[in-house]
Amino acid sequence: MNRTTRISIKTVRLLLMTALLLFVSCKDKTIRNPLAPSAVGTPWEVLVVLDKDYWDRPAGESIFAILDQDVPGLPQPEPRFVISRCDDDEFTGILKPVRNIIQIEISNKYSEPKLHYYQDQWASNQYVLKIVAPDEELFVFFVEKNAEMITTYFELAERERSLQYIRKTHNREFSEKVYQQFGFKVLVPGFMKLSKQADNFFWASNYQNKKRQDMVIYTYPYTDKNTFTPEYLNAKRDSVMRNNIPGGPEGSYMRTQKADPPVYTGINIKAKYAAEIRGLWEIKGDMMGGPYVSLTRLDEVNQRVVTVEVFVYAPEEDKRNLLRHNEAALYSLELPGEFEIETEEKK
Repeated sequence: MNRTTRISIKTVRLLLMTALLLFVSCKDKTIRNPLAPSAVGTPWEVLVVLDKDYWDRPAGESIFAILDQDVPGLPQPEPRFVISRCDDDEFTGILKPVRNIIQIEISNKYSEPKLHYYQDQWASNQYVLKIVAPDEELFVFFVEKNAEMITTYFELAERERSLQYIRKTHNREFSEKVYQQFGFKVLVPGFMKLSKQADNFFWASNYQNKKRQDMVIYTYPYTDKNTFTPEYLNAKRDSVMRNNIPGGPEGSYMRTQKADPPVYTGINIKAKYAAEIRGLWEIKGDMMGGPYVSLTRLDEVNQRVVTVEVFVYAPEEDKRNLLRHNEAALYSLELPGEFEIETEEKK
């Protein structure tokens, strides 16, 4: 297999509730060392601990293929993860604090393939996945069968790290504006400096020419169970963006790119159905465009639909890290009934 060729496979992920249950409930117990160093490495980097003999055979090819899949909804191919590898005897103190690690052991001492999950094994804020199997053939079969579970584990780990940072650095003024306007909570990333408010619409942006990053929030009444379909949500997005986000030239406006249709995924958040959409936006009548991610949920208390979206504009730049860091903020959304209303005394 040519390791420089990207695996162009678009898959619909498992329901995130399954992944979340796995994430919080099924990790093998780890004794946390308060003196442990912080995890090191760059976002979306995964270290695979597997001897070179296996790495150049089907075992290595199988794990490489799932980690190297293209991120859906980007305008150019970018892999899900940056992959590095070391032999088992090279996995010593200098490598053990890496933020994301996959350890692989293929040995006849095991009767069946298994996954083991560890958090903070050798460093704080570290996520480790160990895969064991009795032979290479069973290992390959097991990895291919559990591919989405493996990648989702590390995707959720990176999202949680981004959320930790956003919680510390978010724009408190804009987050308060959102709460005052809509009555729900979401963290607006701290680097966004300009905002616009309209009827049932909020827009924040860093407003840069390069690496521009934006967040939009909008709501509308929930009147039909068919609201949560790709067709309805895409049409609603185009309507809202046309009315609120103009382009530079007169008469231009934002819309969803139709040539590469958005990827719709039904997920569960707090035991409730939600829609995640990844796609490409463009400005009609202009050359601007880029990727976006939206999260749509039902506010049952107020019987309204809530959409929170981030999009980026970064021509001639990789966009995976920008977009995925910002999309973590979408999952800070707390609807009425999901948080305690602060009293004046608590404030």
